[in-house]
Amino acid sequence: MLSQPITEDLSMAYAMEFREAVARAYDECGSSIEVAEQFNCSESWVRRLIQRRRETGSLAPRPNRLPNNNKLDDGDMERLRKLILQTPDMTLAELAEALDNKVSVPTVWRATQTLGLPLKKVRPRRRARPSGRQIAA
Repeated sequence: MLSQPITEDLSMAYAMEFREAVARAYDECGSSIEVAEQFNCSESWVRRLIQRRRETGSLAPRPNRLPNNNKLDDGDMERLRKLILQTPDMTLAELAEALDNKVSVPTVWRATQTLGLPLKKVRPRRRARPSGRQIAA
């Protein structure tokens, strides 16, 4: 029987074999305190594991989800799109100010990348070419 959690790093989830062994031990004795002492893990983790099994039917860890940090809603994004199309030479700081300083300059830049809009239209310039004549000295 497993006595130690099978992990390589403290931030990693417990292995499925360990989770199954803990759940089996809990089913046998019914005490999260005893199971936690037996497997050298947290009593609250044992309770959450059994609760997850009861609610979802699975012992698998929940997938990591990134928080939604989008500060600009659809209306703000449309407003930003119109601003860039109307005045393409606005700086990021000016765009942030036009959005009532709701977001920072880097956030405005990421939003322009999401919209797929370049910030400034730069026309290619003709380069001065040297003439074919040579001046004698």
